[in-house]
Amino acid sequence: MGRKGTRYSEEDKLFYIKLVQDGMSANAIEREYGVKRDQVLQWVERFNTGGIDALRRRPQRTYTPELMLEVVQAYLAGGTSYPQLARQYNIPNNSVIFQWVKRYTSGKSLKTTRRTTRMKNGRKTEQVERIEIAQWVIANEMDYVGATTHFNVSYGQVYAWVKKFKQGGPDALADRRGKAKEANG
Repeated sequence: MGRKGTRYSEEDKLFYIKLVQDGMSANAIEREYGVKRDQVLQWVERFNTGGIDALRRRPQRTYTPELMLEVVQAYLAGGTSYPQLARQYNIPNNSVIFQWVKRYTSGKSLKTTRRTTRMKNGRKTEQVERIEIAQWVIANEMDYVGATTHFNVSYGQVYAWVKKFKQGGPDALADRRGKAKEANG
């Protein structure tokens, strides 16, 4: 237990909550059982506000960019903390707010902080289109993920095309399937 990404059952969570209610500190629980102090305190807070239902896993929530911006601006205005904002806006984990603030202050978009969905299958492309895609990626600061959504092609293909384009130019993106290798004296 205590590893990042570990899922705890309701029984485990209730066990640690009971330890806190019986007088054991969250620091002592972390030392003895390896469960992070902040995690235990978060469970206790959720249990006190919402009962056992608050400890159950919830589906992933999506937040509008407007809400994200409102929360970030409330934090940057001062006089509040991440946990206070999480309670106020009913956000289950205050580290989400930390990520939003970090993205906002570094000048990145608040549109999404999740990874984009992977494309399962690519599509057929012509050499002219592969050249266009490779040039687009290079012109857009090596934005491979942006190219996958913009051109509806797979990440691996875009990466390979850019690599070939840089090494051999436009001729390197020709479709050589079914053709014999050229003799290089």
